[in-house]
Amino acid sequence: MSAKQKPYYAKCLLALCIFAFTSFAAVAQVEPDSVKRKPALPTGPPGTEKPVYTPKPQPQPQTQPPVQQPQVEQQEPEEADREQQEFIDKLYFGGSFGLQFGSYTNITLLPIIGYRVTDKLSVGTGVVYHFISGGGISLNNYGGRGLAQVEVVDIMEGALLAHAEVEILSREYLRDNPNNTFTKLRKTMTLPMVGAGYRQRIGEKASLDLLILYNVNDDIVNPYSNPVIRAGVNIPFRK
Repeated sequence: MSAKQKPYYAKCLLALCIFAFTSFAAVAQVEPDSVKRKPALPTGPPGTEKPVYTPKPQPQPQTQPPVQQPQVEQQEPEEADREQQEFIDKLYFGGSFGLQFGSYTNITLLPIIGYRVTDKLSVGTGVVYHFISGGGISLNNYGGRGLAQVEVVDIMEGALLAHAEVEILSREYLRDNPNNTFTKLRKTMTLPMVGAGYRQRIGEKASLDLLILYNVNDDIVNPYSNPVIRAGVNIPFRK
């Protein structure tokens, strides 16, 4: 080999080495897809593997819808007291009566049961009985009545009243006969009466009444002469 050929072969050998090295590096970096890796097996003794803890899902609390309480309408104290007042607390009894004894006897009974509709207005109903005796003759009158009263003006411990009533009365009376004898007859009459009076309170609910009334019926056998004056008392069923 000549001295001129040595540098040429040296260059060729160097180029061949470089080519071989670059080809080997490229093949080492690329791993074919067909290569499968085996899973790593545990290396410790059996039973020492640590279990994998998987937390259980916690149940979510269910929110209950709010319970709506029924709305209670608040009442004024006066209205609540009025509603709590029982029926019997508004009832009262009483009336008036008259007694006269001697040669001429006259007994008048006018009991009533009343109801206070309001503090000022009251209504009532009752019975009527008259017994009249004199000269060996006795008469009996009986019936019923309805009334209404209104306290118009308060005066001190009492009040002025407006009073109206209607009385249905079975009236027994005498008719003169030509031979100086009498015959008993009976007649049913309607007797409207209106007037005024004064009420004196004697307690929280009890009272005394003094009435002056005018009888509208002018029948000749009317047992009342105008003005009709009555005094009575009102007593509550329950204090």
